[in-house]
Amino acid sequence: MNIQTQLLPHKHIKFSESLIGLAGFVRKILQQKPCTVDEVWEFLNTEDSGWLRKPSFDQVVIAFVILFSLNQVKELDNQKFCVVT
Repeated sequence: MNIQTQLLPHKHIKFSESLIGLAGFVRKILQQKPCTVDEVWEFLNTEDSGWLRKPSFDQVVIAFVILFSLNQVKELDNQKFCVVT
């Protein structure tokens, strides 16, 4: 499966499997407190994260790239990311 078919949900890709959906959920996590990419990935791989699937590390990184390119998050000095207000 290539990046274009994973980016947006459609009849073969559920919202919970799309990178846009994952990026929105990552943004929600970062609204609560600044986190590193590793911390977000570890949280998403727990049972009580609220996300339906356990994403790969690559998918989490791509979600951060999407948020960063849309100017939704910014990097702090200590390699943590927070939501742009």
